[in-house]
Amino acid sequence: MKKNRSVIPFLSGVLATILTAGCLTTALAASGLVSFNPVNLDLNGRTIFASGDTLKTEGGQEIPSSIVYTDQAGGGTTYLPLRTIANLLDVPITWDGGETTVVLGRSDPGGITVESGTGASAWDSLPLHQAGKTVGSFAEVQPDARKGGIMVLEETQFRSGSDFSRDIPFVGANGRYVSITVTNNGTHPLLFQAGHLYATGRDMLATQIPAGATVTRTFEALESGAAIQPRFGVDISTGSGEGGTVDIQISAVQFNG
Repeated sequence: MKKNRSVIPFLSGVLATILTAGCLTTALAASGLVSFNPVNLDLNGRTIFASGDTLKTEGGQEIPSSIVYTDQAGGGTTYLPLRTIANLLDVPITWDGGETTVVLGRSDPGGITVESGTGASAWDSLPLHQAGKTVGSFAEVQPDARKGGIMVLEETQFRSGSDFSRDIPFVGANGRYVSITVTNNGTHPLLFQAGHLYATGRDMLATQIPAGATVTRTFEALESGAAIQPRFGVDISTGSGEGGTVDIQISAVQFNG
């Protein structure tokens, strides 16, 4: 009989443990389960981060590289840091604290606006290059009108009443620098914009090409080893909004410094 009496408390303890575990499991299932840093992320064959890795913010704070939420039905949802993904996909991202809104892409088209009717004097204030300034993933450096390197835009004659806009192919393996040389064959100055093209919008630096002059601008890619290569583009126009002819000869070369 003593033996039977000792079994009863033992069974009661086991039952209590089972009930407690059952309640805990039910509570977790109702609220869902969260795990941190459980996944790997690859982009175009390149490992961005591995399971167990953490990331650091610009301020040096350590954050999860990924979060997986498992709902009560057992379904999993993976969350990744939006800024990390936006940077990888070359999409501008900003935080509007006043509106508690994440803004993807640009709210303006970039570049500058030249008012119509300002005449040629408006171009006098624009330099021939913007060395020392950074735009997106590119920094403009001192002009380098070299002949060697990889021709990414063969010498092209262009004469039209519309703008010359071109996406210049940029491949990191071809070098960190790209130089664009333009000759203005017309009788009036032209607006020469060049810089980073995003999936939505663009960031460009503006200069002038005086009538009859040849201008070279050189840019360095700051992230030439990125998983997705930054897009580089140029836009050449009369800038006045009143028509006119863009008459140019243009070429572009990519090289290592």
